[in-house]
Amino acid sequence: MTTTSARTIPQGRIETITSEEELRLKELWAYILNFWGRPAKIPTSSEGKKLLRASCTLGNEYEDATIDSAASGAAAATADATSSTTAKEKKSGGKFSKFKLGKKKTKETSATATASPAVSQNGTFGHKRVGSLSESIKQIPSKVEIEGRYTDEMVHGALKDLKPDEMYENFWSFLRLDSPDNLVLRFLRARKWDVDKSLAMISNTLHWRIKDSQIDRHLREGELKLWEEYINSDKTNNAGVFKNYELNKSYIRGFDKQGRPIVVVRPRLHHSSDQTIEEMQLYTLMVIETARLFLKEPVDSASILFDMSDFSLSNMDYSPVKFMISAFEAHYPESLGVLLIHKAPWVFSGIWNIIKNWLDPVVASKVNFTKNTSDLEKFIEAENLPASLGGKDDFEPTYIEPKEGENDLVINDSPEKTQLIKEREEIIENFIVTTLKWIEADDSAESAGFLEQRIKIGKQLNDNYIKLDPYIRGRSNFDRLGLINFC
Repeated sequence: MTTTSARTIPQGRIETITSEEELRLKELWAYILNFWGRPAKIPTSSEGKKLLRASCTLGNEYEDATIDSAASGAAAATADATSSTTAKEKKSGGKFSKFKLGKKKTKETSATATASPAVSQNGTFGHKRVGSLSESIKQIPSKVEIEGRYTDEMVHGALKDLKPDEMYENFWSFLRLDSPDNLVLRFLRARKWDVDKSLAMISNTLHWRIKDSQIDRHLREGELKLWEEYINSDKTNNAGVFKNYELNKSYIRGFDKQGRPIVVVRPRLHHSSDQTIEEMQLYTLMVIETARLFLKEPVDSASILFDMSDFSLSNMDYSPVKFMISAFEAHYPESLGVLLIHKAPWVFSGIWNIIKNWLDPVVASKVNFTKNTSDLEKFIEAENLPASLGGKDDFEPTYIEPKEGENDLVINDSPEKTQLIKEREEIIENFIVTTLKWIEADDSAESAGFLEQRIKIGKQLNDNYIKLDPYIRGRSNFDRLGLINFC
C-alpha cells in the first residue's frame, strides 16, 4: 500500500486502498488484461480460494460465451431505465441507435502477426503492430502460447459482448483525467468490491459507449459537427440540442467546499416540446462528459445544483430526469458529490415522491434540499455561488456559436499530435507492463513498489491527456467561454 496521506484523499482510491481492496483491484485488472491478450495470473484470496469463477475460455469467439447474471442484470437495468423513451427515439431518427464497427476480429496465424493496442492518429486507441512500440511489447506471446499457459478462468464471461480491441480503445478514451486505477475503482466501489458485478458494470458501460450513445464520437467532433448539421438543415437537425445550449439550461462554474466542480441546472428553462428525447439525452451526456474535464485528483466527483426558482408544473419532464439518474448509476458511478435542490416550490413535493423511488440509496443520501443562501453556504462558499442565489459570483452564461476551423487540430495531423499520441502509447504500455508485475508480485514490499510506480504512471497519463486534449476533443461552449482550465 502507498504511504500517501489519507487526510485529503477519500478512502477507496488507489492511494488509500486497503490490502483486501487492493487484492480485488488486482483481480479485476487481471481479467481485463487477459481479455486484452496480456496474460496475468488471477490473484487468490487470503484463504487461497478464487474470489470468482469465469465462464468463457480464452481464444473462443467472445460472442459465443455465456454472460453472467450480473452482466445480464446491469443490461436489463439500463434497458428498463430507458424503455419509456424508445418510441420517441425511433421517431426522431435514431442518433443513439446501435451501429456496427467496421473492424472485425481476425485470427492470427503466427506469433509475429500478433497485434498490440495503440493510439490511432484520430485520437482513439486501436491496434498497431508490435514492432512500432517499445521493446517490451515484442515479448507479447502469441494467441496459441497464451492458450497453452492459461486456463478458462482467465477471461471473464461478463466481457462477452465486447471484442478486445473495442474494449481497449474505448477504455483509454473513457479515461480522460482519471487515473486508470481510479476509473476502475469507481466501479468496484459502486458494486461494493464485488469483482463479478464490477466487471459486468464496466462491460455494460463500454458496450453502451461503443454501441449505443457513441459519446466519444460526439466528443471528438465537438459542437461544430452538430452545428453544421443544424445550419445545413435550415436549423432543423439538432434544433433541440442548440435550444438547450442557447438557453444555457445548465452550466459548469466554480467549486464547492470539497473542491468539486458545480453544475448549475435551471429547470425553469425546460419545456419538453423544445426538443426530442434523443436531443435531450445527447445534451445531457455532453454536459456530464464536459464536467469530467473539471475534475482534478484527488477530487473525482461533481456537485449538481438544481436552481428551482420559478419552477412550475409546465417545466416538469420525467424522461430526462430518469435518463440522468440511469446514466449516473449505470455508467458514471461514484461521480456525484452532492445534489442540491434549491428553492423547490410546494408543487415539487409530489414530483419528488415519484423521483426518489428511482434513486439508489447511496445517491438518495447525497440529495439535500436548500431554501436560502445560508443553506447553500453549508456546501458552497459565497464566492462560488451565483449572484442570483445570493452569492458573489456575477457570471452569467452565454452561448457562443461554434466557428469554422475550431476543430482543425482534431481533424488534421501534425508533428505535435503524432508525438503526443506516441508518448501516450508508450505510457499506456508502461502502465500495463508494471500492472502485470504488480499483480504477480511475490511479497507485499515488492507489490507496494510496483503500486507506487503505477500511481506515478497514472499521473503521467493525466499530464499527457492535458496536452493531447486539443488534438482529440472538439471544442465546446465551455472552451469558448474560457471555463475549462486544466491548470
